[in-house]
Amino acid sequence: MSAQTPEFVITKKDLLQGLDKALADYQVAALTKKDDRVLYDIIKSPTEVVFDYQPTVLSPKKFFFPQDETILEYTADGKISAKIEAKPTVLFGIRPCDLNGFKILHEAFADDHGDPNYLAKVEQTVVIGIDCEKICDKDAFCFKVGSQDATGGFDLMLYEIADGYAIEIATDKGSQFISKYLTTSKANGDEITSCQAKKAANFGQEKPFKNLAKLPELFEQNKHHAVWDQEGSRCLSCGSCIMVCPTCYCFDVGDEWQLNLKKGERVRKWDACMVTPFAAVGSGENFRHTATYRLHHRINRKFNFLMKKHNQAVCVGCGRCVRACLADISPKRIAEAIGADS
Repeated sequence: MSAQTPEFVITKKDLLQGLDKALADYQVAALTKKDDRVLYDIIKSPTEVVFDYQPTVLSPKKFFFPQDETILEYTADGKISAKIEAKPTVLFGIRPCDLNGFKILHEAFADDHGDPNYLAKVEQTVVIGIDCEKICDKDAFCFKVGSQDATGGFDLMLYEIADGYAIEIATDKGSQFISKYLTTSKANGDEITSCQAKKAANFGQEKPFKNLAKLPELFEQNKHHAVWDQEGSRCLSCGSCIMVCPTCYCFDVGDEWQLNLKKGERVRKWDACMVTPFAAVGSGENFRHTATYRLHHRINRKFNFLMKKHNQAVCVGCGRCVRACLADISPKRIAEAIGADS
């Protein structure tokens, strides 16, 4: 944030009233409770918002990159039309690990000419983050990969203070949202600094990997480390780790015809490099035919190939894959085994 950017504060009551006002123009997605689960979902009232963060099974990337998405519609006589669905949306309460995931997702889908479906959703969305004061869960390791602080992916960032939130404005879109929907007061100027100091104290001695910047080099040097067979031998190839990951962006595309064979759709769906058919080709060859090869490919992308592309670890340390894995496989433990903290 620029030194010239004004800071504001808002009470929790005024924040909720602002979200209620925004519901007239936007669909609002926030951390909310469904039965006994906490997840990011569309809300009908700000009273549904859960402010005390609990890790969710799925990341909020689904709002920019849906699990199933129709991208084309066509007819048997050759008429083709692109299908882009993008509704005005507010994503509220997104945490730093997921905001770093948004940043990576944007670099992937906005590259070159950009993906029109993704870009349309981004254009229509206001992202409001909430900073984390402390580590959210025993399986989270955002601090090990430098993702405990958000460096992008948001329009507004909220920092918890005694009677509400201090607001950091990151974009013009965020500034316009404040002007139209939020009743704020001018900050004294030190609220965000105080929040950041409190966060640093709460995170205590938790430090990034000592060799974080050298991870691509370490992974290149340890292609045949024993950890790959140790962890790969336990992998069930279920793909759960991919489905919950905020930075995985592989997909498959297929055509689905109606029963009358007159109309069809081209559908994009999430795909998973950890499942057996992912690297199979028409001849029957599978270029990653064992779980060990697939695990190496996945983790190598997070800390080597894609880390060099995005200039940051492409694992944001949210811990979702660790919680979802039936075999208790952890990218943190693999990185440590090859010398990330040596």
